[in-house]
Amino acid sequence: MNIDIKDTISLNDNNEYLVISKANYNNAIYYYLIDENNHENIKFCVEKSENNSLLEIEDANLIKTLLPLFIENGKKIISDEA
Repeated sequence: MNIDIKDTISLNDNNEYLVISKANYNNAIYYYLIDENNHENIKFCVEKSENNSLLEIEDANLIKTLLPLFIENGKKIISDEA
């Protein structure tokens, strides 16, 4: 999969999501997504290369670990564009 920050993707719930950030953790790529029409609808997903899809994650401990990585990667994108 070739998904980058600021891309728009559709999920199985038929909503369009903006890729806010992505992070590589434990040899997997994770995504932080926000619904374009409902900014309260946030998803955290992991890339599943074997079937070229995204799987939503809900593990609070994993999300807590990923959040600093998402923030750091988001900061890098912002500073690279400045």
